[in-house]
Amino acid sequence: MDRDTVFLYIISGAALCFGLVNCIQFLLKRNRTARTVGTITSIKTPNPANSKFRNSKWATISYKVNGKHYQSQNRIQVSMASQIGTTVTVRYDTQNPEKLYSFSVLKIVVSLVVAAICIVEAVFNLA
Repeated sequence: MDRDTVFLYIISGAALCFGLVNCIQFLLKRNRTARTVGTITSIKTPNPANSKFRNSKWATISYKVNGKHYQSQNRIQVSMASQIGTTVTVRYDTQNPEKLYSFSVLKIVVSLVVAAICIVEAVFNLA
């Protein structure tokens, strides 16, 4: 087994673990969460703001639930194109509305597809 095959198996394992953890979180908490539209109030980037490569934006969101305004306790990852004032759809905990969740069905599906592609490529790489 060469290094490329091992690398593909490692990537598929990581993608599969990420997908399964998000799937389990989604299944356990789907009845305790709801969606709403919020506005980005602050943004932080782990790397300097002018660096686009290997960077991400993490935002605090302000949103309204049952007529009451909330500010998220935790930050969620948002698009690099997002700015303060941008509206985003968020998923919050119905028992603790200040807590946001960032799992989504799209992330689960994409991670499982990446895992499947890497496994198939690793198997064909062995042949």
